[in-house]
Amino acid sequence: MAEAPPPCAACRWPLGPDDLFCPRCGAPTSLNVDPQATLVNPAGPQDATADKAPGPAAPLGAAAFNDRLRHVLGGEYEIVSLLGQGGFARVFRARDKRLDRWVAIKVIRPDLMERQGFVERFRNEGIALAQLRHPGIVPIFDIRERGGLIYYIMPFVQGTTLEARMSRARLPPLESRRILSELADALAAAHRAQMVHLDIKPANVFLEGDFQKVLLMDFGIARALTGPIEESSGGPVVGTPEYMSPEQARALPELDHRSDIYSLGALGYRMLMGRPPFRGQTAADTLAKHINEAPVPMRDINPTIPKELADAVMRCLSKDPGDRFQTALQLRGALEAVTFFGAPGEPGGRAAVSGVRGTLVVLIAGLALLIGLLVGQALLAPVRSP
Repeated sequence: MAEAPPPCAACRWPLGPDDLFCPRCGAPTSLNVDPQATLVNPAGPQDATADKAPGPAAPLGAAAFNDRLRHVLGGEYEIVSLLGQGGFARVFRARDKRLDRWVAIKVIRPDLMERQGFVERFRNEGIALAQLRHPGIVPIFDIRERGGLIYYIMPFVQGTTLEARMSRARLPPLESRRILSELADALAAAHRAQMVHLDIKPANVFLEGDFQKVLLMDFGIARALTGPIEESSGGPVVGTPEYMSPEQARALPELDHRSDIYSLGALGYRMLMGRPPFRGQTAADTLAKHINEAPVPMRDINPTIPKELADAVMRCLSKDPGDRFQTALQLRGALEAVTFFGAPGEPGGRAAVSGVRGTLVVLIAGLALLIGLLVGQALLAPVRSP
């Protein structure tokens, strides 16, 4: 019978015969030693922990995490840099050696591996993305569980987040309408696949390239509507407080796609007004405002915003899901119908219409003057005898 492998030298956790790294603390094992690794065990020599009972897993440092990921990826991908880190995952820029292309690799933090909720959330994100096919949603190439790590491979896109874009200036109504319309179209595809996003916010909207193509990212806490709902009222609240719907703030179990529509309205409010509809001293204060207070109408603050655009955003922010747009496609249709030359009775509309009419009058008068000059020159020109 094969001899059982020795336990982890760092935390004394039992190891499997194929474990490259300890599934508890992430330390490399003696089963597969990488001669190029530079990992130094912060716990010190082996005998310093030999008599200690297993305790809570210590967070894996950045250098150790990178070494572990490089070992797991092997010769397929070359890690280049860290692109960002969220609440439960890190995203790296890497080069696909086989296909010679840039990719992004999203991997769950090892210190969260023991927390089943985080692992399931990460798996759900990969499953949700694999089911979606839309130019406004970042796809995935592959999802893997290997060497104690869970990660998936995505295309690497260049650009900036909507959060970074809005940090420079408030967005004009025309650009805001375009971004909201494209996001509504992407959400419609997600909702058709029975997925809700539940964390729509500026940091999860990416503007790609020179043309600022809108991409929706991070389905990290999305769950399939067809799956069992185990949460109950009063359960954990997930999301970003400034953009959460009232029902999401209450942690109600019957969340559906209309929660995303509310969040999209909160995002639109932020783009047009320079601040979200509600912001409290604490996260709890902000959630209470979403539940109990009405947002200040946008045109009360800035009457130059087109009425149809303001009405669409404010309808998204209705407390009752039944009063909102019932589908993302309905919202997109309302946004596409927005005009940026108001009727004469609307604030700013008379000036816009009269301005256009005045421009036409000037152009017609100028053209008539030019024709008169040409005719006059023709009549005054001397007639040559044959």
